[in-house]
Amino acid sequence: MLLATFMGLLDVSIVAVAVPSVQSGLGASFGEAQFVAAGYTLTYAVGLVTGGRLGDLHGRRRTFLVGVTLFILTSMACAVAPSAPVLIGARMLQGLAAAVMLPQVLSVIQSSFTGAVRAAALGCYGTTIGLASITGQIVGGALLAWNPMGLGWRSTFLVNVPIGLLAAVVGAVTVPESRGVRARLDLGGAGLLGLALTGLLLPPVLEWPAWGWPVLAAGAGLLVVFARYERRQASPLVPMRLLAQWPVRHGLFTVLAFYTGNAGFFLLLAYHLQAGLGLSPLGSGLAFAPLGTGFALTSLAAKRRTTLVPGTVLMAVSLAAVLGIVLAAPEGAQAHWLPAALAVSGLGEGLVAAPLIGTVLAGVGQDDTGAASGILLTATQIANAAGVALIGGVFAGTLGATPGTSGTSFSAYTHATAIATGAVLVLAVLTGILARALGSTR
Repeated sequence: MLLATFMGLLDVSIVAVAVPSVQSGLGASFGEAQFVAAGYTLTYAVGLVTGGRLGDLHGRRRTFLVGVTLFILTSMACAVAPSAPVLIGARMLQGLAAAVMLPQVLSVIQSSFTGAVRAAALGCYGTTIGLASITGQIVGGALLAWNPMGLGWRSTFLVNVPIGLLAAVVGAVTVPESRGVRARLDLGGAGLLGLALTGLLLPPVLEWPAWGWPVLAAGAGLLVVFARYERRQASPLVPMRLLAQWPVRHGLFTVLAFYTGNAGFFLLLAYHLQAGLGLSPLGSGLAFAPLGTGFALTSLAAKRRTTLVPGTVLMAVSLAAVLGIVLAAPEGAQAHWLPAALAVSGLGEGLVAAPLIGTVLAGVGQDDTGAASGILLTATQIANAAGVALIGGVFAGTLGATPGTSGTSFSAYTHATAIATGAVLVLAVLTGILARALGSTR
């Protein structure tokens, strides 16, 4: 199951590196190339709660294997896509496959393990997240540089096939079957939630078009309608009893603050390393590697919520160090000094990620683990979109130009990176405050 987690998250970062090659290879417009990445994120986020509930209803092992199979097939469809519109369609279907596959991982961990063993399993899950996010950038850059069999960007999709086949074969033998509620899928709730999340996520993933604010407002309104609709359902898609639990409700706010800061930080740092310092995509990925390594190491060790606040302190210290390096270090030295600060950031993030998941899911009953996992993963995706929109907006607004375009000076990137890093630092402090309150009882 962790192989599937690795594959699903690898696909996000590995394709982000390949987007420029996709644009040139298919003769796509900039908007089409961006939607190759954004389409996956959108359908993945929209389908997560429904995917988690499908596992509760029809069996988590069965749903997991169906999701893995669909992910392999859609990855192959992406690899052979003859045009940008076909690739975008295949990517959106791939996102739906991931939404069926990935919530089952947390559901099985929650239903199969208890106590210290569950904490250890969540630590392994956190380690997998760290390794996948960094490996994607490195593997993506290496595949594009190597260009095996002249496949170019298509190899970044084909890499999913052997990983997925291994996950499917081993999963069919080893993953235990479990179910939750015995009821029909709430199709009305799934439709309302899908429309609401589309309205909330579409404007930021499309970089705020002119019609973005009305669509965002409509999404927020539909979310209110969805909540009222769910209260009247005998078998709701999202049981309101989940949101009535203090760890779930308050934990989701902590998740939003944590992942909003992380997503925004990764974006602005990627631009600073590549456009500001002139590193290649592979060089940028290697600069991120210490962060992923630190994340993986502490995720294995962090098993209790008592590490949440110390983790956010380490994050804040590392962000302050990044701020100092960006402002004070000469251009030629920054690429050498930043990895050390990023390693500390990774150590802190690893102390937060797995215990935060465990705290949110700790009191969830067996009937609702799929729904709760879907809600949790949806919150992370909303936070990722918000981080890109908010921190990316601060970065681009301060830069005074479209990030990545030629003609922008290094001093402009330095100033913009410093201001945006300050905003991420505020979010890290907010995460610490929320995490401290999460330990209280009500």
